[in-house]
Amino acid sequence: MNRLAELRSFDILDTDPEIEMDEIAEMAKAIFNTPISVVSFMDDHRQWYKAKIGVKWSEVPLEDTFCRFTLGTPDETLVILDPLSDKRVHENPFVTAADGIRFYVSAPIVSFQGNVLGTVCAWDHKKHEVKDAQLEALKLLAKRVAISLETRKILKDQNQKIELFGHKLQKLTELSPGALFKLKTDPSAKNIKLDFLSSGISRLIPEADREAILTHPTVFLDWISPNLRFSFLRQFIHSAKCNSSFEMDIPVSLDGKSKIWLWIKARPEFEDGEINYYGTLQDISQKIAHINSLKKFLFDISHKLRAPVAKVKGVIHLIQDENSPETTMEMTPILYRSIDELDQILHQLNHEYSELINFVEDDN
Repeated sequence: MNRLAELRSFDILDTDPEIEMDEIAEMAKAIFNTPISVVSFMDDHRQWYKAKIGVKWSEVPLEDTFCRFTLGTPDETLVILDPLSDKRVHENPFVTAADGIRFYVSAPIVSFQGNVLGTVCAWDHKKHEVKDAQLEALKLLAKRVAISLETRKILKDQNQKIELFGHKLQKLTELSPGALFKLKTDPSAKNIKLDFLSSGISRLIPEADREAILTHPTVFLDWISPNLRFSFLRQFIHSAKCNSSFEMDIPVSLDGKSKIWLWIKARPEFEDGEINYYGTLQDISQKIAHINSLKKFLFDISHKLRAPVAKVKGVIHLIQDENSPETTMEMTPILYRSIDELDQILHQLNHEYSELINFVEDDN
């Protein structure tokens, strides 16, 4: 990545002051005992000051800066002890001015890719002597700025990923059937707090106020049939005590007229003396209707179909008792066995459908 592209990737230009950068400028000022110090970044046309001490302006044209000479020397500090005699800057307006620069030092801020992004610099209107230890300290400050930039970038990338993940997770919760929730309870204090409830609750119960339920979770009990509220609470308490999953079918009355069936299932997890329930609510009205249809079908098998079979058997008994003609007597055992076989089939169907219903109900 070229220098300018990498500089822009940090999103540092034209940002607000930050304590960390201001402190670095303060340390640079203290190291060289100068009235002026800045933390700066250079794009293609200007040097912009992220932090500044002793100057009022926030940027200067790149051609008027001393720091532009660091762009090609990432491993060197720039030291100009006598600007008036230095050919690089002796005609610079900041030197030729009445109170011009007479001492200048800067260390390049070098990215991990080796690009010079800016400088940490200090200058004065009078001459200074410089020690190697001071220059090394200035390099460390510039390195600290580079590390800060890289850290900011990593955090920014992570936050973007987290934001994207959160957006996708929100979409999944919104599109998932039913509603998802996280419930927190403190067994000792008997407190219940609903940390999360997806918008799916509005699809399940159109008249439900999601915010009201989040604020007062017990509002949900108002929709449960009164005769099942005690059972609901008892199973919930049992789940908390035994650290077992909580699962129940709940008939919910809507607008006082219609009724739906909700399936609630939640798994408890203990953390810091509290129990967190992660669970789901789903509409199983169609499933319940299917079970009821199966029950009705079993009723038909047990009562409506078996009744004519019993009548046929009764007729056969009469034929046998009345000494029917010989051919009739010969057919009677066959007919009897056929009817008995049909009766056994009906018993078997009854048994199989009963198991199917039990399986569906247990799975629910």
